[in-house]
Amino acid sequence: MKHGRRLSSLSTQLWLLFACLCWPILGWAAIEPVKPGEVPVLKPGEALILAAVDTSIALDSVRLNRDGKVWGDGVMSRLRAGHNYRLYVATAGRYVWRELRPFGDFRYMLKEDEELEFQVVAGTIVYPGDLVFRPSSLWRAEVHRSNRSLAAMDWLQRTHPALYANFSFTHVGRYPDPFPAFYREKAGPASFPAEVIAATSPPAVTANRDKDRGKPEITPYWQPPQILGTSLNPAGTLLALQVRQDDTHWSVDLIDLRSSIQTRLGTSDMPLASFRWADDDTLLTSVRLSNGLNRVSVLHITTAADGKPHYSSYLLPIQGRVLDLLPGKPGHILFASQSREGQLMVHPLNVARQAAVEGFRPTLRSRINSGINDDTWWFVDGMGELRLGVVRRGEDHVLVQRQADGFKDVMVLSDELGFDPVAISADASKIYALTDDKRSQRDLVEYDVASRALTRTLYSQPGTDVHSVIFDDARVPIGVEFYRDGQLLSEYFQDGDARVAKQLGTAFAGLAVQLVERSRDGSNLVVRVDGADAPPQLYHLDTRQNRASLVAQSHPWLTAQKFAPTQLLKFKANDGLDVEAFLTLPAGQHPRPVVILPHGGPIGVADSLHFDPEVQFLASRGYAVLRVNFRGSEGYGRAFREAGHRSYGTRIEDDIDAALSQALAQYPLDASRMCVVGSSYGGYSALVSAIRWPQRFRCVVSIAGISDRLLFFTASDTARSEKGRQLAEKMMGNPSEDAAGMRAISPLYRYDELTLPVMLAHGREDQRVDFEHSRRISRMLHLAGHAPVELYFDEEGHGILDPANRSMLWNRVAEFLDQSTRP
Repeated sequence: MKHGRRLSSLSTQLWLLFACLCWPILGWAAIEPVKPGEVPVLKPGEALILAAVDTSIALDSVRLNRDGKVWGDGVMSRLRAGHNYRLYVATAGRYVWRELRPFGDFRYMLKEDEELEFQVVAGTIVYPGDLVFRPSSLWRAEVHRSNRSLAAMDWLQRTHPALYANFSFTHVGRYPDPFPAFYREKAGPASFPAEVIAATSPPAVTANRDKDRGKPEITPYWQPPQILGTSLNPAGTLLALQVRQDDTHWSVDLIDLRSSIQTRLGTSDMPLASFRWADDDTLLTSVRLSNGLNRVSVLHITTAADGKPHYSSYLLPIQGRVLDLLPGKPGHILFASQSREGQLMVHPLNVARQAAVEGFRPTLRSRINSGINDDTWWFVDGMGELRLGVVRRGEDHVLVQRQADGFKDVMVLSDELGFDPVAISADASKIYALTDDKRSQRDLVEYDVASRALTRTLYSQPGTDVHSVIFDDARVPIGVEFYRDGQLLSEYFQDGDARVAKQLGTAFAGLAVQLVERSRDGSNLVVRVDGADAPPQLYHLDTRQNRASLVAQSHPWLTAQKFAPTQLLKFKANDGLDVEAFLTLPAGQHPRPVVILPHGGPIGVADSLHFDPEVQFLASRGYAVLRVNFRGSEGYGRAFREAGHRSYGTRIEDDIDAALSQALAQYPLDASRMCVVGSSYGGYSALVSAIRWPQRFRCVVSIAGISDRLLFFTASDTARSEKGRQLAEKMMGNPSEDAAGMRAISPLYRYDELTLPVMLAHGREDQRVDFEHSRRISRMLHLAGHAPVELYFDEEGHGILDPANRSMLWNRVAEFLDQSTRP
């Protein structure tokens, strides 16, 4: 976005004179406001524009005008924080949001963004979507359009009832939105009371309600983990931990692994964005600021005669981030900052010397990434040289090679290519990457930069996707991690590492063991251990002494809790596809009620046997929980992932149905007491299942769920870019070509078939699945006389993250399930 200033008085006079002389060229596009209750008579070629602005702060004004015209702007003035609407009479044509002015002379120029343009058709009420403004700092803001047609129609019906009744209402965008016409047809002239339109959040939950009923308390399940991050120094002697103290305080603790002495280095009122060692004695910590940049601190550690560590600390004077360490130069880093123009600047810096840090003043002229613009990141070779960079070009990110005479393109990076670089070799001649391009699964490969070709496959396992790569201190791949039967496993390339992995597998049988940190010589490891019924724990492994020691527990308040075990189910789907599922079965003699918990995504996401608070909470309430890695899920190879494309609401739900049949046949489950609960795609799946099998289930819970598949294309962050739209069309379908088919499997348009009790939960700041999804399905259920239970959160996005809100959400879900599944 651009920032400009108001023209001076003299400049304004000269501009007016110029405009008068050039009147025929500039033209006039009249946009006249319509007062509440006023009924204007439209002239031929005129239309009505319903302009809407959703802003988190008060604004002086927002302007829109006809594309290419200077005069006749529509100005929305004195906008309050929240939703603002205005109605205008305008000449048909192409219009653009032109300018947004928060206060005084400060302004954002918007007309360069084609996503903010729209077409006005004569004789209609045109709604171009809400202009959403979310500033993150004085200079940075997120500005986009999102389709909230129902909220706009509510305002129009209340403020201009005659116009609402006599004119067609159309959302204009890249894709069709049939809902306005559908809603007007079903609702007729009915107007809904304010409480239904607002759908305000219910009051807070009464404390200890569950405890009084003899049910387990909820809060411990949703309390964030105590250990938020770790960093082991290269020597393997000092382990830094980021520890959550409470909701507003975090600390950095240091453990001397030789003596087991633990020391608190300091506390902060903000969590760390990252921390890492620059050498054996120098720790770098970063805090993310509201402007999106980091503030980096340096902690220099010394050990006193008594064995206790002491430290001195100092701040980097420039905001930025640690791009990489400088190999062979302990205490030296490559630091990435931004110029005033927003260009990336990379500079070497000796962080081990306080004087060097305090005197650090990077400039655009002195940066070592000179000669190129719009670069966003760099890969560093074994000598600390910038060799391969990532450059933004429009919507693309291009990998470029730095050469003596300039820069040469290597490849365009995209999800479609299926090539994910993870590191480069010490001499920068090879790229280590994960790819499934022309392969049956995601493999670890070696790519030769000079020949622009894959030269070697480092790891491949038929039907199994590599999840992550394990590197040694020289950044050479030494192993991979992958999932099999829901369990995270590792495989190493060298015999010595493989023996250590085998020892860990024996010591923690049945649990997932994930390498978190590794010392320079590989003799000291920090591993994360957890399981479906075991919260995460951190262990230090000394390979020389063959000894594993508990370092910290991620959820110490859950150590006394007994958790339900999880069973692996393998079965064939209706079309013969091999599918896996996981059934968590609480203890008990009688058949247990069932909650089906479909995961989100749905493509490239998967359930596993890691510890899951939601699953164990439901199990603690006595529910058996079924999770299915249906087609499209991650980890099973390319063909399995692609089998999920355009299977939303159909074959995916057939897989869930087949898994449920298998579970009912093998385990003591109560088939008469079953509900479906899901988030994101899982919420959509829950609603679809309730429509497809209404006699099977007692209730359905949709959390941030899609209700209208077509709406996703005009109200989501995915659909704001061309590549995002292409990906969505590939996976979900093209609304411009198959609107009827997509309506047929959208719960919104089959609302009258949702006869089961329905609960809706959503964050109003959700950018992935806009709150409009819940607003629409709620309205239609109210219209049908089948009001849902509703729980909405003003400050939450796609996922309820605040622990208090999560506790409230799952408390309400539990109450809803208990009421719906009573014998």
